[in-house]
Amino acid sequence: MSLIPNEPYRMLDPFWHEMNRFIRRGKENFSDALYPIDVEETQNKVIVTAEIPGIEKPEDLRITLDENRLMIEGEIRRVIHEEEAESIARHSERYYGTFSRLLTLPALVKTDGAHASYKNGLLKLSFLKDDHPAARRIEVDFH
Repeated sequence: MSLIPNEPYRMLDPFWHEMNRFIRRGKENFSDALYPIDVEETQNKVIVTAEIPGIEKPEDLRITLDENRLMIEGEIRRVIHEEEAESIARHSERYYGTFSRLLTLPALVKTDGAHASYKNGLLKLSFLKDDHPAARRIEVDFH
């Protein structure tokens, strides 16, 4: 008789746990895994950088700031070229559709000093820190 229990699949438990967690989150949080975001803080600024490839028009990206809660919403539209109008997709891995991310910034920030730019699939946001913020929508400069 062995004193050590034989559980050969126990080492896969963390993998199954992560898969269950990912599946239970649902479609509304699916974009969390698709679009990585970095948040940096300096002495007087908060800087957010997000990888969001596929945005073609400024109206397809909306950024809203309320105190220290930042909402990034948008839609990635599938571009159909004239010669592809009657084509059949055989394999597709790119994401098309709406997405949203809600972040809590590490500090309260000013909306007046906010700057947003989007270039080559990279969204860069910069906010000055503040003690008395107000809700506002932020326009994005497209290059």
